[in-house]
Amino acid sequence: MENHTAVDHLLAPPVSDQDILNNIDGRMHGPMNGFIKKHFGNFQYIHQNAFLEIQAGGKVSGRCAIPSAAPLPENFLQWFSNYVSRELDGARGSWLVSSDNLAPKHESDDDGARLLLTMLVSPASDVQAKWDHVQVIGQFNHRGCISYQDGLLRLCRAAHQVFASQPTRLFLHGFYIRGSLIELWAFDLAYIVATCSIYQRMTDQDLGKTNIIKTDKGGNYIILDSVVMPSLGKLYLESQPIASREGLVGTGTTCYRAKIPNSNRWDYVIKFKWRWARDCAVSLDYYEEVESRANLRRGLRWGTQRRFAKTEEKRQEVTCNANGLVEYTEETDNFFQNCILTCIVTSPVGRPLHTFQSLLELLEVFRDTIKCHRSLCYDAKILHQDISPGNMIILDGQEEGKPQGILIDLDSAIKLAEGSETELDITGTRPFMAIGVLKSECHTYRHGLESFLYVFLWAIITNHTEDPPETSRLRQWSNGDWDELAVRKSLDMNQNGFQTILREFTPEFHSVKPLTKSLRQILFPLRASVIWTGTDSSPEAINKLYDGMIYAFEEAINSMDKRK
Repeated sequence: MENHTAVDHLLAPPVSDQDILNNIDGRMHGPMNGFIKKHFGNFQYIHQNAFLEIQAGGKVSGRCAIPSAAPLPENFLQWFSNYVSRELDGARGSWLVSSDNLAPKHESDDDGARLLLTMLVSPASDVQAKWDHVQVIGQFNHRGCISYQDGLLRLCRAAHQVFASQPTRLFLHGFYIRGSLIELWAFDLAYIVATCSIYQRMTDQDLGKTNIIKTDKGGNYIILDSVVMPSLGKLYLESQPIASREGLVGTGTTCYRAKIPNSNRWDYVIKFKWRWARDCAVSLDYYEEVESRANLRRGLRWGTQRRFAKTEEKRQEVTCNANGLVEYTEETDNFFQNCILTCIVTSPVGRPLHTFQSLLELLEVFRDTIKCHRSLCYDAKILHQDISPGNMIILDGQEEGKPQGILIDLDSAIKLAEGSETELDITGTRPFMAIGVLKSECHTYRHGLESFLYVFLWAIITNHTEDPPETSRLRQWSNGDWDELAVRKSLDMNQNGFQTILREFTPEFHSVKPLTKSLRQILFPLRASVIWTGTDSSPEAINKLYDGMIYAFEEAINSMDKRK
């Protein structure tokens, strides 16, 4: 085993501990039975003291006591190095140990370490490991001098790096050692175990990798089983995704530009996404279901999801003798819901929303995507259900009168029958969900239009980046349970709250403040001095709301044209 930091380059974009905590908190499962038997039952190395398993909403953990023959925490790293070195016969990879450079500055390097199992493409000693070589992660804190939560967040940060570099893997193994306690984890795409040499003998499938993407001399490609469009049989993928997962828990959306063999044009987009099993998928060119979480977790008994305890005592306690995740979390009312990994091929190819090149272009894209939403509802009888920045793209090279932007990602959409209402499901991307959706109301056309306002505010305040500033009010749209988010959004759409949001506009966007105020007034009329968030489904009301939104953007566009 080598001791270096060779995987610290090619990192994913910076993500704060608070962002990670917001992403995983309230989406952890446990206790759970069946974890060891399912994932390590075929290996003779499992220590018999393994006794607890937990799944963390994309993460599964098991906990086991360190065998009596194992060292004291202060001697663990040397013991670990010697142990895995003795177990190299038949191993597929090697372990790297690096000092925990994620620790606060006042802590010494001895306070923590990352343990990473890598599968190098070449056994040469001078080959530098990368995050896309890492197959198992570990976090070690021998003194227990940091809180349980902080140590776990460091493990999650490493998982974030792995998924950013390997966006199509199904799960990831990991383990968390704090003092004399080991917890085994599976990050929606990962798991861990007490005897680390097991990992070096696992197959790619055991380690959570998927073989849907293959490689030949032309690069990475996928084979599509398409009877409808046989010309899409083989598509080559661009080396880097144009969009990738935003957190450890969520849809795991990853998009690549793609082209047919012997072509120089990237005419297609391939999207991998975990969608809710209850949703009815709609695709433009090609759709395939690759795997389901229910199948990956077959044999595991799921409890309700868990979240970190809110008391200061639980958050700040840092002794070595803590009982682990269950000690520091509490149950919620949410249960496991099945998701399906889908592969979708769409065209044409466009640019992400945050790459808008002028304010005029941004306005035109919103006007045209609202028209697209209307056309889907009226002409195709399809309700999109997930209006978000990642599902709006900018089209280049369009002729005069052609759409400058379109909606994509119809795999969360539903087909509407005449006069029917949608199921009572909470569907969408958390920061952009309408207030009524957060309250479990039937998803309607109006909720999609409300989401357009939230995306518009997001695009302006993020200003060509993907996340709002640390102090932005919009950051709170991702935190809390559904009821908390509904209350927070309602307050922000009131007069005073909305004025606070408008103050976040930088000077270059002051000219669209009148437009933004108009959109709010259209969507949230006052009734008895309270903003109304309901839906009027009469044909007259539907036309009035669509016409009002589109006209507001048209007015702003014409005003900008006159100033040129």
